[in-house]
Amino acid sequence: MKELYNKIIFLGIHHAKNQNDVKSIKLINQMSLILAILMFLFCLIGPILNLYNVLYFAIPFAFAFSLTTYFNHKGWLTFNKYYFTLVPMFFICLICWHNGINMGDRYFLFATAIIPLILFRNTLLIFALSYLNMGAFFFVTWYQTTHKPYLVVDENIALQYWCITIMAVFTIFYFVMQYFKKGSEDYEKEIETKNEEISAKNKEIVDSINYAKKIQTTLLAHNDFLQKHLPDHFVFFKPKDIVSGDFYWATEHNKRFYLAVCDSTGHGVPGAFMCLLNIGFLNEAIKEKNISSPARVFDHVRTRLINDISKDGQQDGMDGILLCIDTSSPLEKTGDEAKISVTYAGSNNAPVLIRNSELMILPTDKMPVGKGERNQDFALNKIDIQPGDCLYLYTDGFADQFGGPKGKKFKYKALNELLLANHKKTTSEQKEIFNSTFENWRGKLEQVDDVCVIGIQF
Repeated sequence: MKELYNKIIFLGIHHAKNQNDVKSIKLINQMSLILAILMFLFCLIGPILNLYNVLYFAIPFAFAFSLTTYFNHKGWLTFNKYYFTLVPMFFICLICWHNGINMGDRYFLFATAIIPLILFRNTLLIFALSYLNMGAFFFVTWYQTTHKPYLVVDENIALQYWCITIMAVFTIFYFVMQYFKKGSEDYEKEIETKNEEISAKNKEIVDSINYAKKIQTTLLAHNDFLQKHLPDHFVFFKPKDIVSGDFYWATEHNKRFYLAVCDSTGHGVPGAFMCLLNIGFLNEAIKEKNISSPARVFDHVRTRLINDISKDGQQDGMDGILLCIDTSSPLEKTGDEAKISVTYAGSNNAPVLIRNSELMILPTDKMPVGKGERNQDFALNKIDIQPGDCLYLYTDGFADQFGGPKGKKFKYKALNELLLANHKKTTSEQKEIFNSTFENWRGKLEQVDDVCVIGIQF
């Protein structure tokens, strides 16, 4: 019996184009089967109540409902939706014309008014068909009130028939409620399953990105290496996402120490890919090509970026600062006349030097390391560092962070004032101040970009 039921319910399911079609086909088949059974029961009850005229409607009605499964089997779903909505209403109106108002047939129109809500997705069409059913209800109520019925029966039989009719209507309503309940439960299970799948995939992605972070971290300048060449420094590094487009990188080659603080195009995974490329090209220029000048290093990296990834008009690259310190000269503070010669190249980002409590924004080239409007050689700049000087290198992430009472950008002016106000503190204290200032300013707003600030005291 169950196999026969399932066979009927799934008739025409192979014609479904989407999940909504599957639900519509199953619903029409289920309701057709239930209504056909109800009509069969009316065929049995009619003779028992001496209402043989009921057979005139119940048998054609049962046949009409059985046709809907055939239509689904043929793949006529769109036609079947309208058929299943309008034909029951037409038959009920005929029954109401035949029977009296005291037999309650018109209440079936409440059940048929629900059908468009289930089968259709167009809101206007749902309202039109539902209100058509309700209009039919009010019309037959008026007609039965003002016209003598074709079939006149004893009040006792009419009451029994009315009770059976109401029970049939409630049976249909019960089925519809069960349909919505099951649909809701299935939807919740589907959502739960999808959430579990998304969580599993998200965990895989996050685990992969976390592993990528470990790889990226190994390419960044190690603290021990920086401590060896810059004994008094701090690094405030705060990626927007797990991995970063901003990076700080250092190397030593031919008695020269190089330090880069750069902002690659993008952040997150795309920025991290650019970061790896940029670090690779910097390393290639210094270690393999033996290019010593920071300016020529930037020229080489720009050429490599344009030739390798800017062929389709993309302007990916980086902004940044590359310092070069001759390690053959000592970094210790040996006296007032002691100086350290530092050369650097700048791309959009400028180093900030604080000397004798005076802040100086040093020169930089207003062009990216990559494809841009300008394609001139990068300028080589020189700084004669004196004992007590503080040098700061940063990307745009801190200044561009939204926050504060009005949700505005922090801006470079406020950042430089922060540097000047705290430059005499120890580097560890400065790092804490940068972190607390950034978090207090950001508040509950999202971090908009990677942040990298390096401070050096000489």
